[in-house]
Amino acid sequence: MEELEGILELNKSEGIYIDIGTRVYLEIDGVNFSVTSIFVGLLRDEFMIVTLPKRYKSVKNKLFPGNKMVVKYLFDGSVFAFQTSVMEIITTPIRAIAIEYPKVVQKRELRVVKRNQVVIPSRIEAKNTEFSAVVNDISKKGCRFTYIDNVSNMTSLREGDIMRIYCQFPGVADEIGAMACARNVTREKNQLVVGAEFQDIPKSFLNPLMHFLFSIEDFS
Repeated sequence: MEELEGILELNKSEGIYIDIGTRVYLEIDGVNFSVTSIFVGLLRDEFMIVTLPKRYKSVKNKLFPGNKMVVKYLFDGSVFAFQTSVMEIITTPIRAIAIEYPKVVQKRELRVVKRNQVVIPSRIEAKNTEFSAVVNDISKKGCRFTYIDNVSNMTSLREGDIMRIYCQFPGVADEIGAMACARNVTREKNQLVVGAEFQDIPKSFLNPLMHFLFSIEDFS
């Protein structure tokens, strides 16, 4: 954990901030990709329990007692991370991993205004029509998308236009929509690039967005 910034010692009176059922990301020593698990419970200052991760068979040989990992998760709009190690694999009555209770933890505010280069299939509803688009970067405040400007029966989007943006976030079954306002519009050949600001984001959009931003956050 020496390479992580802003390390904080855990407050012994309060313990770690995490809710049962929270999705956690495990970065296991010797594995070049992260896996996800669900936090099940803990005994303060002793151990924590998480479910066996997805893709368990791919990382099974690295989940031996003593092997280290970094655990990351989102709680109340902040990202938390701590280093721990495997204590035991549990197979009954549940299939889970016991990991060491952390001595230090890092808390970082999720950089919700950071530009995040992405490719998200999207659909735009504006001016009584709809068309396909691709979101190229996104934050909690807004996004930028491109679309081919050959849609019939509508004029090109302009600054100040109100629209509804539907995004298909990775891992989410259905596309989710939010209202937005065009703040800047530029043309690149036959495409328009639109910078849009979200308006009164509903939780149905905000929660998947925050988890998506967390999943691509650089925590190094």
